[in-house]
Amino acid sequence: MGRFFVPALHQVIVDLAGAGSDTELLAATPGSSLSTAILPIIALVASLTAAICVGTLVVAWLRPPPPGDALAIVDAEEAGILPVGFVSGEAATRWLPATVVLLAVNGVIAIEDRRDIREALDLPEGERGRAKDIHLVFDGEYPLAPRADVETDGADGTVLAMLAPGLAGGSRTLKRGAIVDVDRVVKNNAPLLAVTRDGFRDAAVWYREKRPGMRFRVATYAGLTGVVLGFASLTLPDDPSRSVAWSAIVIGAAAVAVRVFLPRAIPLNAAGMQLRARANELRAAIEGADVPSVAAGEKLLPWAVLFGEASVLRSFAEVAATSGTAPTWYRSTAPLSVDRLASCLAIIAAELVQPIGVGGGLLQRTDDSRFGVPMIADTKGWGGGYLAGGGDGGVFGDGSGGGGYGDAPGGFDVGGGFDGGFGGGDGGGGGGN
Repeated sequence: MGRFFVPALHQVIVDLAGAGSDTELLAATPGSSLSTAILPIIALVASLTAAICVGTLVVAWLRPPPPGDALAIVDAEEAGILPVGFVSGEAATRWLPATVVLLAVNGVIAIEDRRDIREALDLPEGERGRAKDIHLVFDGEYPLAPRADVETDGADGTVLAMLAPGLAGGSRTLKRGAIVDVDRVVKNNAPLLAVTRDGFRDAAVWYREKRPGMRFRVATYAGLTGVVLGFASLTLPDDPSRSVAWSAIVIGAAAVAVRVFLPRAIPLNAAGMQLRARANELRAAIEGADVPSVAAGEKLLPWAVLFGEASVLRSFAEVAATSGTAPTWYRSTAPLSVDRLASCLAIIAAELVQPIGVGGGLLQRTDDSRFGVPMIADTKGWGGGYLAGGGDGGVFGDGSGGGGYGDAPGGFDVGGGFDGGFGGGDGGGGGGN
């Protein structure tokens, strides 16, 4: 038995060794299509997966939005200045000056106009005086007393952030009489950036489609995998696999390229569309509106600043000067005049504009378009302006983590930077699929 088992075992080992060498020879044979076809096929499948994620997302965004959340406020005046600016595209850059005028009208702050009237005569109308000679003065108590016409929680943070550059030694204590030059409010103001970030994040939650973080990640990783494996497949000797590899490369690269720009075009949801429609109606009503009195004009002023209606500012100044009734919140070192009050408001509106990037691009074709929402670049190295850039002051995030605009470290889109390793992680925010 033993003498029979030993020769038999030896023969089995020889046979297995021979089979292994034959398998290696088969795998190395140029005519074997199995080993050379698997890699390009995997690349093509990955690229098609990325393309499907991107394509279905674009199609979904081009369709009318599903019914919105019933809790979202869609009345423009009730929603407030910042949400209306958010859904109105370019008006988003003017939410701060509009809010400052609203706070002034409500008696929270005062506007001091200390421009030299002699210097003003040498400048063209509308440019008379310097922004540093116009001051914003806190005229109340902090925290603000609850009022029906002022959202105390939001106003507290905005007032403190707005006056922060004028507080000594970076103090966070705000007292009556605190003052800041208009030209210092926006520049290098980290608290104001944080207030703007939080306000736009909250508006995005209510009035914009959810950020499809999972689909973005799948598109990114699958597209890059398809491109990498496609190039690797080009080194294989099988000619038919080269065409498959090139298909994977082209499709994967196109999917990733579209994916890079999609976060800047996340559209409005149903509530956002309704709010923008109401905002357009309000804009049309304010455009060229009559200003019968100072009190009536004060109700129009914040919205006129938000929508860039300079004619209303001029009409308000004319009524105030003609009636001899200066607004209680406007304090001037020179006699009240139409030019002086109108130019003061115009300077404030111009100096407090923030460089907020507005997405949508060519998709902003009609008033009914779902695009045109202010999108801050959430990919590292893309976009510009301090609201889009990284660094210590750029809290609107470049996706690099630590200070980005979102629920997690990263860019604006409520949840992080560019998923997939080009600059910051998705951070798990924004939800969606």
